[in-house]
Amino acid sequence: MGRLHAVAASLLAVCLHASIGHAETKVIATAGSWQAFGGTARDGTGVCGISAEIGNRYFGLKQFAGQNSFDIQMSEKTWQLAKDQKVGLTLQYDTQPTWRATATAFRFDDGDPGIEFAINRSELDRFRREFRDSSLMLIRFGGLLPEWRLGLEGTSAMNGPLENCIRSLK
Repeated sequence: MGRLHAVAASLLAVCLHASIGHAETKVIATAGSWQAFGGTARDGTGVCGISAEIGNRYFGLKQFAGQNSFDIQMSEKTWQLAKDQKVGLTLQYDTQPTWRATATAFRFDDGDPGIEFAINRSELDRFRREFRDSSLMLIRFGGLLPEWRLGLEGTSAMNGPLENCIRSLK
């Protein structure tokens, strides 16, 4: 009976691993520090996005199949944030009006701390236009974390590949 349980447990483990899956994305374009990517998320959902990793900082925007919003994710390896902690922030492109959001803290799969928030469908066109057409993004974290200044050189070139990827999402 012990051998039968071992075989059953092994089969269960293989089935669970297959159902959980793993993220598979590939870079589809690069310009400056920025890259556009597409593929599937860990749960098998299609995903497209643009990201940059500069030093210990990561900034990414992602659109998942079936969603009418962008998920914005940021990380800095030195952040000390509790899971689900709320972080008020402002984001400004060049001299454009300020975006305000409340992000939620989480951990990336590799253990790095991160925060994320969503840009609603009604605001996507403006957000993407400002992201694409600006040269600098300033992010302030309500005094909780040091502010970020990110150069946006290359984001305009990422627009076409991102659009093509989003159109192909299923």
